[in-house]
Amino acid sequence: HTDWMHDDQPVPINVNSGKLVSVPYSIELNDSPLFRVNYEADYFAEICKRQFDQLYKEGAESGRVMCIALHPFLIGQPHRIKFLDEILSYILAHDGVWQTTADDIAEYYIKNYYDQAVDHAQQFKA
Repeated sequence: HTDWMHDDQPVPINVNSGKLVSVPYSIELNDSPLFRVNYEADYFAEICKRQFDQLYKEGAESGRVMCIALHPFLIGQPHRIKFLDEILSYILAHDGVWQTTADDIAEYYIKNYYDQAVDHAQQFKA
């Protein structure tokens, strides 16, 4: 899989052989750039919850992916770790949330949606 920052749903990537899926990745929910410019962990928790609320609402019609990019040496600091717990507790308290990895998302997408998405895209090829 790959992680282009362009959507909140997986999409197939055209390759010469095999199957490649772009799994959503969000730089906005990456602890490294935020903490480097002096945002605090409580702000990070707040934007993660806001992002989740919007995607959860949209996901009622069609699934969404929310990637939270974490670096243990940053979020794992004693003064920040409680905010990661707050984020995960908030998200996982909602029905239908699948806590997983990008590899699992790509595997699921390839098994269930890849061919259909490629066929759909072929309709628009010139």
